[in-house]
Amino acid sequence: MFYVISYDIVDDKRRKKLSDFLESFAIRVQCSVFETEMESSRLEKLVAQIQKLIDQKEDTVRIYPLSRSLRRQIITIGNDKGHYYENDVIII
Repeated sequence: MFYVISYDIVDDKRRKKLSDFLESFAIRVQCSVFETEMESSRLEKLVAQIQKLIDQKEDTVRIYPLSRSLRRQIITIGNDKGHYYENDVIII
């Protein structure tokens, strides 16, 4: 499944830790938005680690699943940092 991950982290130190962690799982397409393709078992590990890295009272992380058909409907205006997802790709 393809996922879009976005975050709003209040603290600079937590934000840096989270963004560094997400870069090991996903491709940054905007400052606080990542895209990735992964199996559900890997997603569970990702969610568990995110829960450890953020302050759940102050911070927000959203993970949006996108089906293959919806992924093909993504519209990008400007520099398309996620264009290589046009073909079926799995990042490990």
